[in-house]
Amino acid sequence: MLVSKGTVTKLMITSVLATIGIFYYNQTPYCGIVFDSARRDILKTLSLDTVEQLLDKRSLTFPALCQMPISKLKRSLTKLAMPKPDNPGEAKAFRHLQRLSQDNEINIGQLQKVQAQMRNFRRQNYADAGINAMSWQALGPGNVGGRIRSITFDPDNSAHIYVGSVSGGIWSSQNSGNNWQPLDDFMANLSVSSLIFDANDHNVMYAGTGEGIFNMDQIRGLGIFKSNNKGQTWSSVLSTQNNTDFYWVNRLTSRRNNSAVIAATHTGIFTSNDGGLNWNNSYLGRSNDVDVNPDDDNKLIAGTWGGLLYSQDGGLNWSLAQGLSHINNVRIETAYAYSNANIVFASVDYNSGELWKSTDGGQSYQLINTGLSYLGVQGWYDNALWVDPLNENHIIVGGIDLWRSIDGGISFNKISTWWQAPRSAHADHHFIIHHPDYDGVNNQRLFFANDGGIYETPDISLAKGSTGWKELNNNLSITQFYSVAVSHHGKLIGGTQDNGTLVYTGDSENWTDTYGGDGGFSAADPVDDNYLYGEYVYLRLHRSSNGGISSESIYTNDMINDSPNFIAPFILDPNNPDRMLAGSRQLWLSADIKAVTPTWRSIKPITANQSPISAIAIPTSDSNIIYIGHNDGSIFKTNNAMAEQPEWNNISGANLPQRYLTRITVNPVNKNILFVSFGGYEDDNLWQSTDGGISWNNSTGSESGSLPPAPIRAIAIHPIEHNHIYIGNEVGIFTSHDNGDSWSLEHHGPANVSIDELTWGDNSMLYAATHGRGVFSANTNLTIPNAFYFPDKLDVALNSIIESEEKVIRGLAENTPITIVNGEYSKNCTGDYTNTNGYINNGDTLCLKHTSANVHGVKVITELKLGTLLFTFQSQTVINNASNVSANKSGGSLGIISLILFTITLVLKTKNPVN
Repeated sequence: MLVSKGTVTKLMITSVLATIGIFYYNQTPYCGIVFDSARRDILKTLSLDTVEQLLDKRSLTFPALCQMPISKLKRSLTKLAMPKPDNPGEAKAFRHLQRLSQDNEINIGQLQKVQAQMRNFRRQNYADAGINAMSWQALGPGNVGGRIRSITFDPDNSAHIYVGSVSGGIWSSQNSGNNWQPLDDFMANLSVSSLIFDANDHNVMYAGTGEGIFNMDQIRGLGIFKSNNKGQTWSSVLSTQNNTDFYWVNRLTSRRNNSAVIAATHTGIFTSNDGGLNWNNSYLGRSNDVDVNPDDDNKLIAGTWGGLLYSQDGGLNWSLAQGLSHINNVRIETAYAYSNANIVFASVDYNSGELWKSTDGGQSYQLINTGLSYLGVQGWYDNALWVDPLNENHIIVGGIDLWRSIDGGISFNKISTWWQAPRSAHADHHFIIHHPDYDGVNNQRLFFANDGGIYETPDISLAKGSTGWKELNNNLSITQFYSVAVSHHGKLIGGTQDNGTLVYTGDSENWTDTYGGDGGFSAADPVDDNYLYGEYVYLRLHRSSNGGISSESIYTNDMINDSPNFIAPFILDPNNPDRMLAGSRQLWLSADIKAVTPTWRSIKPITANQSPISAIAIPTSDSNIIYIGHNDGSIFKTNNAMAEQPEWNNISGANLPQRYLTRITVNPVNKNILFVSFGGYEDDNLWQSTDGGISWNNSTGSESGSLPPAPIRAIAIHPIEHNHIYIGNEVGIFTSHDNGDSWSLEHHGPANVSIDELTWGDNSMLYAATHGRGVFSANTNLTIPNAFYFPDKLDVALNSIIESEEKVIRGLAENTPITIVNGEYSKNCTGDYTNTNGYINNGDTLCLKHTSANVHGVKVITELKLGTLLFTFQSQTVINNASNVSANKSGGSLGIISLILFTITLVLKTKNPVN
């Protein structure tokens, strides 16, 4: 059993540090392992107070300090060093910043306009922008997961599980979590915090949206959704759709005697007796939890920020429970003991976590346990409680880690170790539920919702540390990405919220973690894909030189102490992969980023009242030009970036917004054409300059062809068709075929989710990093030809040569193999024909040559193969003056089969046959 808070003495900590010191000087192993020098250097600098905080606030032990990965130890120290009171909230604070208008408020009216416009868009015809409906491919990660706050089981089928993700929607598994499928990807709001079945009608489900547990005014949900077919499709409960009382629905429950639905929301407790048509507000105040008595559903309990409540009339009236009058304005979770409904437990975010007990059904409480620090400093964020339905003395509480008691909460043992995930449960627990067939003996299965998805203990009595855990994120693609970058050979690296910097090498079920904690921006060397770059928060850059197997830090203290954003931008120079630029308040340059210890210098000093840098861009043709954007919307440019001290000019147009600038993207062939995007729910979030920033034009479109007023987080210009622009915002991907004059919703995809990054893998493969649904790819396939056309010919002799017109090739992977049988081809139509194997790239032109037979009645077939795409051409000489020539394309990655017929008239010249 881990000692509780207060018994960790200064003498004990001093002894531990002394042991570390003995190791340092005498090379004596500590904790039964051999120290590495990096760990030793970290540990011998720790103060006694820091060690105590690591144990209390980060849920660590002395052995963990010696055994956990260096990256996770650094992450724990970083969390302690940040003075902000709610560390998980920094990710939300960052996204909140990107949603603000110039008055530092979220424009609620525009948010409602976005939702209405999206409903209209989805009723219209989609534009495909070269992406057909089946082209979006989910790349995972299927083994990582993301934040889940709700789990429920089908009452009629215990193998059927549902989970609600806070930004990835509702998913179901028909086989106890062995694999998952998303339900209704285009449900109007994918932020799901609570899921329940109607207590009487098991076809009916309710989902509460909006994540209302953060200590700030977060972006809201869209009320409550209802399904009448076990979750296959969902519709909004209209009475809650634009109702301020249902912006954040934290918990739902259902009574058995009349199927009443009770909702604990950010503003109070509400009850509906008619399936959501009407609601009665019975308590006013921020509420997180509500539970129905298992024996008498006229009795209820609730955890609110005003204290513990109980009701004895079905939730019509509420009374304040006794015993906790000194505790308020904190989060409280509650649970009945189903074996004895007079017993109620409450997990209270006070004194780093306290467990209280009631023996009178929730009317009064007594303190049972304090001092474990099981909630640390973030019980407002992760606070989970479970009581064994058959044994009131068997309790589990969860915060960063999980703790188990078998004596009614008097003592606890720690049963999970967050830094060992996925061999142990992931950090930050939000919900615990037992299997419907739980019997405490033969079935002791429990399921846990946390920031890493869903975990199971097949036998809770055996769960401890890294033993007895099973991760169930099998194809559960709900990871929240901030970025994705693509290497030359298709390897991906992406930064995620609380799930590290991840690497993909082709298997959607096997993404690997190259650096823990929160990821951020990412980059991949365009030539050597062993070099991958990412960041931990606040510009703590790291580099992998072995393809993502391991990473090391490459930042300096000057950079991270310069007030960077929580997710701070950095890029590789597209013209020189040895150069990297990174933004805090200053712009930092390393010209030797692959060196063992890269050197950094500031090339743009701080100016008065300058906000942090939020975006960086370099044209692919000129490293002397750099564009940078700031949190306040200002834009700067230099034309001599290679100089020791570049000169910078403010190119912010007078008409540009003065709010968070999210992206800068430069045309791939014209360094003076660029797009910039902004945050906020406003109508002017996309601007274009065609003269290098001298003037700016609004590119959000107009009327029915305009972009919805939502924060834009990503911009991509097609590498070949430069008038094709793709943007990612909080509600999906939009495309323009006319350089931003008009916009349409991209064809079916990938989901109603925030798109945080769009990047090209080659000249046709577009990758989308979503904040809640993982990573997708799509082949834009703008102009792969269906056929090569040949001109009609008259009076052509036997053995005639027929040449096709010039055809531009697009939509294929880079260096696609080309082969031809019974014919010849000319790459770029130079007139030099060949029949030898070769390669072709996007943008290349191709001409074909077909030669007819030199005798009567003979068929000649020409086969052209571009990668997996097959074209066939044939001619047959006949006696009756005519011969049909056909062409078709079959197979290939597009799954399209087309047949195009055209005629070449061949006239037999019997008198003067050729050859």
